Amino acid sequence: MILLAIILGLSAALLLLGGGYLFGVRQGYETRKNLQDLNRALAREVARLRETVPLARADEDGLRSALQDILTPLVQRERLSIDMSRLEGSSGQQRDLTAVLNQMAEKGNFTSVLLSDAQGWRIAASSTTQDPERLGATASLLLLLADRIGRDGSPAPLSLMVLDAANLTTLCRFFTAGNQRLTLTVVATGGQITPSIVDPALARLTSMLLNKDAAAPDVV
Repeated sequence: MILLAIILGLSAALLLLGGGYLFGVRQGYETRKNLQDLNRALAREVARLRETVPLARADEDGLRSALQDILTPLVQRERLSIDMSRLEGSSGQQRDLTAVLNQMAEKGNFTSVLLSDAQGWRIAASSTTQDPERLGATASLLLLLADRIGRDGSPAPLSLMVLDAANLTTLCRFFTAGNQRLTLTVVATGGQITPSIVDPALARLTSMLLNKDAAAPDVV
């Protein structure tokens, strides 16, 4: 029971610390520093517990394994967030948009990456994207659903996710560039992506679409 309480308490602390820091380079730096500090704190706590509460070797190994299982996804998401904020590409050229989406597919291990307009028409897609017309139609339908949810003053979703019977997760992130409504859609195997996983990439894409510096574009 003591071991279970320790693991649950540390899990809650980790999730609280990690939840607010997974966006962009600055947030990534803060997250990494907090994780390092937390690692040291956990090591001190394990040492203290070893002195005050005798733990069997199996219990100690189990605690370390549980902590590792908790930390690994947070570190991976923080690293991916940083990678998404460092996409390289110049402004305005179709081939450069494709190159950026290819980088996203590689860094995020996405099977498909599609940038489409409000009607679902393709603007650019990664080289690995299969059946972009069908994916664009899905993105358009989900955008309509988001608009319906946001009627009558209700908060409109910024993204929607769908998990299908083939264990593929489709994430549609809605944003605007200028006056144009767009959808960035990614597909990945399993349930490892989050609704905000592509947010750090929106600044680069918006700057390329508007042909301006990516220092501080407005992304909604």
